[in-house]
Amino acid sequence: MIKKIICIVICMTLFATVLAVAQPETNKESIETTDANPGNNSPIQPLAMWDQQLSFDVSVASGALGNAGAEFDGTNLYSTRWASNLIHRYDTSGVMIEQFSIAGVTGLRDLAYDGTQYMYGGATAGTIWKMDFTTKTLVATLTGSFQCRAIAYDTDLNVIYCKNWADPCYVVNPTTGAVISTFNLVSTVSTYGLAYDNLTPGGPFLWVWDQGGGAGTPQYIKQWDLAAGAFTSVQHDVAVDFPAIACIAGGLWFSADFVSGKTTLGGLAQGTPDTYVCYEIGNSSANTPPVTPGAPSGPSTGNVGVEYDFTASTTDPDTDDIYYLFDWGDGNDSGWLGPFASGATATGSYTWSAIGDYDVKVKAKDVNDAESGWSAVHPITISAPAPNLEIQAITGGLFKVKTTIKNTGTAAATNVSWSIKLDGGLILLGKETTGNIPTIAAGGSEAISSKLILGFGKTVITVTAGTATKSQNATVLLVFIKI
Repeated sequence: MIKKIICIVICMTLFATVLAVAQPETNKESIETTDANPGNNSPIQPLAMWDQQLSFDVSVASGALGNAGAEFDGTNLYSTRWASNLIHRYDTSGVMIEQFSIAGVTGLRDLAYDGTQYMYGGATAGTIWKMDFTTKTLVATLTGSFQCRAIAYDTDLNVIYCKNWADPCYVVNPTTGAVISTFNLVSTVSTYGLAYDNLTPGGPFLWVWDQGGGAGTPQYIKQWDLAAGAFTSVQHDVAVDFPAIACIAGGLWFSADFVSGKTTLGGLAQGTPDTYVCYEIGNSSANTPPVTPGAPSGPSTGNVGVEYDFTASTTDPDTDDIYYLFDWGDGNDSGWLGPFASGATATGSYTWSAIGDYDVKVKAKDVNDAESGWSAVHPITISAPAPNLEIQAITGGLFKVKTTIKNTGTAAATNVSWSIKLDGGLILLGKETTGNIPTIAAGGSEAISSKLILGFGKTVITVTAGTATKSQNATVLLVFIKI
């Protein structure tokens, strides 16, 4: 009987241990969740920021739950399983290559790569291990007055950033372990992953992955501006990408070597299953803004209430697609139009509501938000709507001269006086004909003709309509007018 009881106790203890190891590490030892497409370990070609370049089920790839940390050394992906002191190495498609541990290293959470040889990591307390993953040895143990769970390596200043839950972010000397300074990542309560980014325009930045209120709440990756000492507006909720697994934040890394020509933010979402995810952030090469466009092309005069088109074009040194912003000179603009291919022509249209002189200008930006300067201005004078009379072709024939008066303006022409006169030759009848047209609508026209003409010889026919005048040489052959 005693043997049976002992056997039962041992079985229950083993079962409880398995459950404890498998639980995600939340802010009381909690981990994060899985991927919307478990087992999808084929890199995809991303199109924009936060598109997934890769995601895969770490629990399947490594053989168990309880994974937390993440890093990339330019060749291989890594994850840590803190409760069992294991480190896993994967190829860039998510296939595990090996599993190993390093003597003297226990409870390892997030990882940070120094860009040359060594990995750094901690286990939530005042210890940072410096490790060589090639030789699988502990190179040095750094101790100090810091707390290290989340960790990142600044390759420009050669310092370590580390943080534990809601503690301050410590800036640590990677050789001595001395705390250089601290700063507070406001609004973070359960930080698990950090990643240093010196390539995204406007940086350098520190990417921060915080567990927030835990599983079932937003799991934001946020962008911290190291120079400004504040979060930018850039953030992404990983939980939205993997709704079925109630994930929480894990380790985080940033690299320009995962996908050619792109920068990548990778991390491990702790959950059931644990999920590795890699997001596109931007272009890895230094981004150059488009060339400042020339002055827009378009009309120089116009009328109130009429829509006018303006065009512009420029090129982008990186051949990125381009957006255009037209400023209409009256406090309004077109908003960003596009995108257009580099070198393609963009058209902006606008209708002014008041008379005046306006300066139209344009600027461009690429798909990475790098903006050009403003172009030179294109002036336009906007007037009140007005009629504009034009005399069409003058024709002859038997007995009469005929033509058409067209109003090409933007307002009706009223009380239009017109005349047809013949100067030269012997004109016996019809030397001058006059008349009045009450109204010619905008865009409309009216036909007019002379009285009966009788005469001989060469003459000049002159037609007037308001301020418009047109002349035509002709020959009168008794009753026939030859143009």
